[in-house]
Amino acid sequence: MTLILNGQEVEPLCDMRALIDVIERGLHEEALGHAVVPPRLNLPTAGGFFRVMPAVMNDSGLMGYKVFHGSIKAGVRYLIAVYSQEGERLLALMDAHYLTAARTGATTGIATKLLANPGAKTVAVIGSGLEARTNLQAVCAVRPVERVTVFSPNPERRARFAARMGPELGVDIRAVDSAEACVRGAEIVVVATNSFGRPDPIAYRGAWMEPGVLVDAIGSTSTFLREIDADTFQRAEWIVVDSKVQAEEESGDVKAALSEGKYDRAKVADLKEVLVGNVQGRASAQQMVLFKSVGTAVQDVMAGFVVYQEAVRQGRGQDIGEFLDLKTF
Repeated sequence: MTLILNGQEVEPLCDMRALIDVIERGLHEEALGHAVVPPRLNLPTAGGFFRVMPAVMNDSGLMGYKVFHGSIKAGVRYLIAVYSQEGERLLALMDAHYLTAARTGATTGIATKLLANPGAKTVAVIGSGLEARTNLQAVCAVRPVERVTVFSPNPERRARFAARMGPELGVDIRAVDSAEACVRGAEIVVVATNSFGRPDPIAYRGAWMEPGVLVDAIGSTSTFLREIDADTFQRAEWIVVDSKVQAEEESGDVKAALSEGKYDRAKVADLKEVLVGNVQGRASAQQMVLFKSVGTAVQDVMAGFVVYQEAVRQGRGQDIGEFLDLKTF
């Protein structure tokens, strides 16, 4: 069978701990060389872009891709397709608007588990949208968080974020009036913004880094997007990314740091290599660490599969049968 899942069906199927576990398995598989993840295609359109992200997971017996298209101005649509290698079957097609935010959060959860100090209890969130929600959910899933501060430029939105997420996560969340005040004293900082089009898009500055902090920055995933300054890369004593190549080619934050001579490749590691112990994670309790995420197809395919499994278990989605005909030779 092939399941069709719309956006309203996907969201309740996303369990953050399950997403963290399945993406961690995918990263482990990739680190062992058992996944095929080609460079993703970024194609310009007349009014925006069309991006294609495929992956083949040979240990998991899966393959699939995410495509998304549109523009920042008009909006973006996301689709994930998940296949089984056994029988070459298309398992599911699903709207991936929420799932993209959830798998980004789950990946931040993995990075936080590996890179934050074990007893970290205080978190600062810059941003109050969907990505801020899912990334905070993931951080709270892997650390004993007790107190959260949140800042975004819109006072009403940051107040709503605090009012919603506090009861959901069972933590004290307080909205504050500035980004600098928000991050002061926080052991983990989540930067999850959409600052496109603002005169000053920088939401977090390296000058604010304090000993022992982990900064999780996830918003700058295209060359025209910014959220952290080049000084953040320079001051960080260790930098972990989810894709070295994609970070340098696609993140406006990384490209700016490169152009200013503040991106030292000698202190940059890949998340999957940290996961399997090929390179170090945090070296000391006082080390300042930066995690910069741009997202990968491995994250999408593995997250899509766990959503598919849960949909089958709950009897959700539209079963359209054998959607693709088999051509034999």
